Amino acid sequence: MPQDAAFYRIGLIESITLLLLLVLAFGALTVVMRERWLALGATESLLARLAVAALVASVAVGGLSGVILNLLQGGAFSDTTLSASASRNQALLGIALALAFATVGIIRIEMYHRRLVSPPVQEDDAEWRVEPPDIAKRR
Repeated sequence: MPQDAAFYRIGLIESITLLLLLVLAFGALTVVMRERWLALGATESLLARLAVAALVASVAVGGLSGVILNLLQGGAFSDTTLSASASRNQALLGIALALAFATVGIIRIEMYHRRLVSPPVQEDDAEWRVEPPDIAKRR
């Protein structure tokens, strides 16, 4: 495998590991520190959790990428016919797909978090409920 193709493959593996750890850290921070995030507003809470998750994921990927690369060394780098441009295209496609999955995962976690923080209003207690016309005429 050419040196450029190996670098693209390493970048792909490290990027996927980073995005996976980002989603895991975001979910863990959301669940574990739920009471602390309630003190902040919705936007501040989301930005703070994303910042902390990015920091934790970037630190964790530094230690974990060497282990993953050693485990995948035989399978990930065995294709000797792979050109640099094909490896670059595979890396871009893999990173784009991993980024899409990470974005969807973070959005789903945030939706569940907001649903748990502020449960929906019951229809019987809602102020916007319209009264039937005969009750409104009696008033």
